[in-house]
Amino acid sequence: MVVKPGKGRKVRNFYPNLYRDELQEAPEEAGVAEAWAAEGDFLAVGYYDPRSRVPFRAYRFDRGPLNRGFFRERFARALRKREGLGSAYRLVHGEADGLPGLVVDRFGEVLVLQVRTRGMEALREAWLPALLEVVAPKGVYERSDLEARRQEGLPERVGVVYGEVPEVLEVEEDGLLFPIPLSLAQKTGFYLDQRENRRLFEAMVRPGERVLDVYSYVGAFALRAARKGAYALAVDKDLEALAVLDRAALRAGLRVDIRHGEALSVLEGLEGAFHHVLLDPPTLVKRPEELPSMKRHLVDLTREALRLLAPEGYLWLSSCSYYLKAEDLLEVARRAAADRGIRLRVHALTHQPGDHPWSLHIPESLYLKTLVLQEDAL
Repeated sequence: MVVKPGKGRKVRNFYPNLYRDELQEAPEEAGVAEAWAAEGDFLAVGYYDPRSRVPFRAYRFDRGPLNRGFFRERFARALRKREGLGSAYRLVHGEADGLPGLVVDRFGEVLVLQVRTRGMEALREAWLPALLEVVAPKGVYERSDLEARRQEGLPERVGVVYGEVPEVLEVEEDGLLFPIPLSLAQKTGFYLDQRENRRLFEAMVRPGERVLDVYSYVGAFALRAARKGAYALAVDKDLEALAVLDRAALRAGLRVDIRHGEALSVLEGLEGAFHHVLLDPPTLVKRPEELPSMKRHLVDLTREALRLLAPEGYLWLSSCSYYLKAEDLLEVARRAAADRGIRLRVHALTHQPGDHPWSLHIPESLYLKTLVLQEDAL
């Protein structure tokens, strides 16, 4: 496969994706391929599939096979990088770990994985045995039922792919236990990427404060607030997730109030002041053209959140969309604050933790941004 003049530079700088209009010559059939610059020098080894949204994705930038040995080395490296993170963490974060299209989360002796691209699907017989060899899990569960896979023209794959997997995963985080049913329809079962934000949040909450956790999912923020002696109200439209929260609270001997419903309508109906308001919506922007309308929606949400914010209280505003940048979050907050006539201070801007690596060479690998704002009246 030959890349058009000038288009190989990004691959030399370890960016893995090549698009149709960047290819000068390409094979007729899908398969493992070498990419060469028009000038004649080698670029990368990857998987080429003309039916994929991204026809070529690089796996290695030296010459060699994409066999079981290659994947064994990649998984061993990923495992070494996560040493000391406890029992629950992201083991493989796609391109940032040199494994385009594969996500693997570890929950103790169970792995939950997603296969997002045609290339990784085609290479399954090479990488899956390598993963089992390196990690030696008791069971592996697949949740390949996401939009990215449908865009690739791949069928959904959901279920046990190896060993024994319990119907309910016991996820432990800093002493809190969450019984997560594998049927729960959000990601791989637990939002591991908010771990460090949850720790920061718990350190800031004081006994007797009031906390509003919107888009709470299974209530990992709300339960930490309750553990600190604060009043916590969790809001989510997923009844199954709220049931998990209820069971986790009962097990921990904690109380969290629950409100079921759409975030904006629930916010509009609430009264009272909260010392912490958390807004962590799902991926609102999956394509660049969706950005303006989603920013308007976020402004509406943030405006209502600010109405409920106590003096000197904190607003936590998160986005897990690559297309919604930190600058966009700041703009959303400024617009909402202007509508409310509220002065805010930026307390912190955080990103995803290290087990969800951010590669300098792959801008898309930075996706989670959390803006922590404090009411700062003069």
